[in-house]
Amino acid sequence: MVIPALGIPSTLADIARYDKAWSVLLIPGGLEEKQGSESIVADMNRALAEARAEGKGPLINGGNCLGIRSVPGKYNTLFIPEYKLPMPKGKIEPLALISQSGAFAITRISKHPNINAKYAITIGNQMDLTVGDYLDYLAQDNELHVFAVYSEGFKPLDGQKALEATKEITMSGRNVILYRGGRTRAGAGAAASHTASIAGDYPVTWQLFSQAGAVVCDSLDEFDDAITLFTLLDGKRAKGRRLAAVSNGGYECVAIADNLGEMVLSHFSERTKTELEVIYKDAHISEIVDIHNPLDLTPMADDDAYERAVRTVLMDPETDLCIVGIIPLTAKLNTLASGPLSHGEDILRPNSLPERLGRLSSEMDKPFIAIVDSGPLYDPFSAELEKRGIPTFRAADRALRMLERWRKAHQRI
Repeated sequence: MVIPALGIPSTLADIARYDKAWSVLLIPGGLEEKQGSESIVADMNRALAEARAEGKGPLINGGNCLGIRSVPGKYNTLFIPEYKLPMPKGKIEPLALISQSGAFAITRISKHPNINAKYAITIGNQMDLTVGDYLDYLAQDNELHVFAVYSEGFKPLDGQKALEATKEITMSGRNVILYRGGRTRAGAGAAASHTASIAGDYPVTWQLFSQAGAVVCDSLDEFDDAITLFTLLDGKRAKGRRLAAVSNGGYECVAIADNLGEMVLSHFSERTKTELEVIYKDAHISEIVDIHNPLDLTPMADDDAYERAVRTVLMDPETDLCIVGIIPLTAKLNTLASGPLSHGEDILRPNSLPERLGRLSSEMDKPFIAIVDSGPLYDPFSAELEKRGIPTFRAADRALRMLERWRKAHQRI
């Protein structure tokens, strides 16, 4: 139904009064977040409450939202042209994105083109259905393993419902990722004018949800990284904190060692060292560098050496998880998309490095992630790694910071 925004309150009241719908996705704003709308909203809520007292009236999502994209439901109310926001396709990932802000949700979809979330739900000012309602309901869906939540504030008592649902989800071995907006006085004011939210005290929110097992993110980048890592590593397990690191850049080996957090570098077994010596010899680097962790492959290592080295350290019983740094500028690696330049590389050709590492990821229970520290010329290479299920970061410190958070979450589980 498309009607003028000013007609929404009376129309919604009629829908409730005459029981004309089971559910309503309410898109427009101005119903609570704009001054002067209080009496109109009160009349609408009164009609809804009266209808529900008689067993009538719909559930309402919104307003001031973009509605819902439901892959199993086969509907999308986000109203963004396909050429502006191509929807992810392929495998449905075990992810539900719950966001008060419609713009926040579509931005996340745009930044994660290879992650096809089962649900993307925007709830606006929570006139009826709330963050807690959705977490509580979707917690019963065992196909969902990651719940990514953007909240600008909780309705009265809904924080408790959201906390209880979060604890239920995390106790079942799944993950809740939370970013809470409106954490400063200025941010709280913006939230009030955006989704009519009363932000509440951020340190209290942080403590309570952390204690309930949520991964509470301090920045938008961290939230995006958590979506990537927790979704693409779904099903992987790290038994401990022993990390194997591989890179073809000496500086990156140092950066990895400098940012371990509570992880420790694993000690390679004698068998692993023997196998690595053969790989080094075949790559003609045995006279340049020694074998140690982090493993420095130098710019001389080609696609085959990379695959063999990563496979070898992952197979080591002393390794729990692995990080693979790929400086893509060396001519020995096939890291460019095919194009007009006469370089002869093609990351989509059979047995390319993304295909090799993707195959390895699907074969191994142990988790590993990649770093591609380089410029936009190598964006297609990074995207191809993620298409094949490998979380890929553009800097070592950022990658390790999130891997440590993932490891701690799964250690708790």
